[in-house]
Parts: sequence; structure tokens; C-alpha cells
Amino acid sequence: MKLPLPQTSRQAVRVAAAFVTVLLIVLLGALRGSEPARPAYHHYVAMGDSYTAAPFVPLTDIARGCLRSSNNYPNLVADALHIEDLSDRSCSGARTKHLPGSQRTARGLKVPPQFAALDKETDLVTVGIGANNYSLYARVATVCRRTTGICPLYDERETLGHIVDQLRSALVPTLEQIQQRAPRARVLLIGYPKLLPARGNCTRLPRMRPQDRNTLRSINLRLRQEMHASAEEADVEFVDFYGTSVGHDICSRHPWVQGRIGSTKRGAALHPLPAGQAALARQIEEALREEPGS
Repeated sequence: MKLPLPQTSRQAVRVAAAFVTVLLIVLLGALRGSEPARPAYHHYVAMGDSYTAAPFVPLTDIARGCLRSSNNYPNLVADALHIEDLSDRSCSGARTKHLPGSQRTARGLKVPPQFAALDKETDLVTVGIGANNYSLYARVATVCRRTTGICPLYDERETLGHIVDQLRSALVPTLEQIQQRAPRARVLLIGYPKLLPARGNCTRLPRMRPQDRNTLRSINLRLRQEMHASAEEADVEFVDFYGTSVGHDICSRHPWVQGRIGSTKRGAALHPLPAGQAALARQIEEALREEPGS
């Protein structure tokens, strides 16, 4: 049906205004339709050690001694991004060598290589590994938690620093192998949280002298730096959880890491708490909703 011709200048203005309105609606719809779709993922493999497995963050699957939580950050990310195929191979005590090779857990049971979950269909990989190499975590955390005296980290500072300095040579080849086994995958290296406040002490920490706490702070920071450098060298993305967790250390009012006394309902000693896993999951989700390099 033809529109009647405008009889007056006022009618002409109304017709022109209506035409412009329709044109704007059409253009806006076209623009919305041309917006790039957010990345979508279908086959997600999560690898890592106990800071990924998150033991005793409810609910925990013993998983042959891996102590893997059903509410760790891989599960939370998969739920938030509607990823139906999640293969969580994280295992407490894992080192970089346990990704391509098998691992024997503290229960004495053998666990297959975490790499076994990777294939050409894998389109997302997160990996949080490195703190257990050369027993670094056991030297700075486990030993301190179990000792009845003062934990003398300062006396071992050179050895601890040397261990951290060797991480990149192990981590970069591991990341490159992941890219070879899963060539379509977006790979994210997940950092560790900040454990101690910038200064001071609290009852939730193991007994340490001020110089011991400073040593732990230094190792924690150097670990972050080496992981960041490893991600850059291997050309994968780095999720800097250390930076995000500032203000949520063990001594804070709202900690993301459990203190020296563990809880089978909240988290193992000196390991992730539910709040920390939720915060890390949100950080990863935000990164994944953008294109790589955005």
C-alpha cells in the first residue's frame, strides 16, 4: 500500500522523521549482527598440581590420591562458560615432569600422564604447575607447617632461589609440548596467589622469623616472575593470580589461602580456599571472554 503524499510542510516533516527512525533501527540491528561472537570452547583440559586440584574445597574426589575438588577453578570455569567436556587431570603433588609422564601420589598409587587428556579436538587448556619442582613447595610450606620450632627459610634462601631459577627451563618445553599435542587449543598458564602480607605476621602463619617471612615473600614473587617469563617465551597467556590476590593473603580478613591448620571442609593447610578458587575462576572467565591478546 502506498503512503499518502504529505499535504503540508508539517506532514512532510513527520514523514521524514519516521523514515529516519526506521533507518536508524535497521542500521543498529545490522551493527549488532556484525559484532564478533565471543570465543566459545567445547573441549577443556585442566592440568596442574594441588593449587589447581584444591584438596578439601568441597567436594573432594580422592582420585587415586590426587585429592581433586569438584568446586576447583576448572569446574567453576566450565560451568560459567557452559563447557560440557571438561577433563580435569590436576593432581596434588604434580611437577612439570608429571604432565608428560606418570605420577605416583602420596597414597602410593600411579596416575597416568596428564598429557593423556590432550588431543587435536582440545580447544582450551589451563595449566598451573611449577611450585613442586625440586620440592620447592615442600621446602617453603610443608616443612614450615609441620615443624614444632621456627622454620629457618632464610638459611636456605640460596638453595630456594636456585630452584626457582631453574623453573623456566622446565616450564617452557612443557608448554610447547602442550601446543604440539593440542594445536587448536588456547593455552593459559595459571599463576599462584600471594601468600603473605607485605609486612607483619599473624597466628595463621607457621612460626617464622622476620627474615624467614621475607624469604618466603621473595620466593613467592620470583615464582610469579619466572612463570610470566615462561609464558611469554612459550607464547601462551599468563593469568596473574598473584596480582589479583593482593589483599587476600593468609593473614587478611578475607583470605584466599588456608592457614597452617587445614580443614577437611574448607581447604588443606596452606592451600586454596573456596573463595580463592571462585576469584581465580572469575579472572579466567574474563580472560576467556575476550579474544587472545585483547
